[in-house]
Amino acid sequence: SETVPFADLVLPDTTYLERHDCISLLDRPISHADGPGDAIRHPVVEPDRDVRPFQTVLIELGARLGLPGFVDDDGSAKYRDYADYIVHH
Repeated sequence: SETVPFADLVLPDTTYLERHDCISLLDRPISHADGPGDAIRHPVVEPDRDVRPFQTVLIELGARLGLPGFVDDDGSAKYRDYADYIVHH
């Protein structure tokens, strides 16, 4: 976007066709991991550039910061990516 030249850090995201996602079709917010979800979207194409799903970036940041719920007892990352989080959380 036009704001990229002003950014100190750019995290290129995937498109909705390239990532797993939890979506609501009823316009109700999903405010926590155990909240209601109407659909799980599966990727239908592979990314063709150097991008990562934003949800996966957040999960990795949580693990690197050692946040409870994102690391195992030994300090290793609990989830590999967002798809792993959706399945095993």
